[in-house]
Amino acid sequence: MKSVLMIAVLAAAGIPSVALAQGSPHLSPAFEACVARAGNNTVQRNVCAQREAGAQDDRLNKAYQRVMRQLDSNPSAKLALRDRQRRWIAERDYTCKINGNTVDGGCVVLKTAARADELESQVRF
Repeated sequence: MKSVLMIAVLAAAGIPSVALAQGSPHLSPAFEACVARAGNNTVQRNVCAQREAGAQDDRLNKAYQRVMRQLDSNPSAKLALRDRQRRWIAERDYTCKINGNTVDGGCVVLKTAARADELESQVRF
């Protein structure tokens, strides 16, 4: 029931449910609550997305650093990961751009969360 409600809330916020289905299970409860409170207020929805993007970016950076440390003994693998990450950032930024200076915050949140999930799955404990 919660996922159906979240899909409806994010769709109302301009975040497509298809993107949510491909997104991260790690979207914060604070984000969900913020989007619900924002309702149809575009400015407030963008504030919610901006905050969550920061949280997801922190997850992404921590996972990236962990994987990079794991690759310390393999410089070519580290270089390859760095290059993949740079390409991923460029792709995310291009894909999430609506027009010249406008970025879809929901897109950034979902793509960043999904990439953080991907990198976290590569961390060896």
